[in-house]
Amino acid sequence: MRFFTEAFALLGLFTLYWFQRARREYLKQRIGKLAIRNVYSVARNIGFMLSRQDIGVQDNGNILEKGGIFYSFHFGIWELMPRALEKRGFDLGVLVNRYADDNHSRINRFFDNLLDRFRSSGNVKVFSKHDSMKIVRFLKNGGILGVLVDGNRFYAKYIKMKKLSNLCGVPLVPFAAYCKNGSGVLDLGCDLDRIVTQRPLDYVWFYKSRTE
Repeated sequence: MRFFTEAFALLGLFTLYWFQRARREYLKQRIGKLAIRNVYSVARNIGFMLSRQDIGVQDNGNILEKGGIFYSFHFGIWELMPRALEKRGFDLGVLVNRYADDNHSRINRFFDNLLDRFRSSGNVKVFSKHDSMKIVRFLKNGGILGVLVDGNRFYAKYIKMKKLSNLCGVPLVPFAAYCKNGSGVLDLGCDLDRIVTQRPLDYVWFYKSRTE
């Protein structure tokens, strides 16, 4: 199964790479000669996520006992973080941007529904930016909210999450999920900047935010 999902991801991402000139130039601007290797690494990570592989959890201390806002970047196998913790019995939610918020076309609604089904595996809750009060109640009741804070800059949305953590009285915890020796690893409370520096090919350098 993993072989086919990885092959599908490789084909899809390289097709987009060759046909989207502006995005290709943006990627080369950010990572230079490593552009092709980056597309290849990201495609393999997407294949890993689509195959819904289980990943091991590294918890530094008692982080999971406190709940809170767990933040990361478009890095590695980030989509598997909620599923990994939900399977261990924690109340998980994710904050997402929806394509249909900017353009209500049928294709955008289709992709939003597809991503919602993928992300809401098990009992994971999916929140949008319009669910402010639901998110506050969720966090105050001990839930763990997964968010990505990068946009066109690494910490573009960090300040907003810091304000939310202060409002709800919950910790703000970095995480990184990535493949190591063929297996998935979820590192909680990590040095996110150091990990991205050590594993630059796992970051989605061609990502451009629709909203900051």
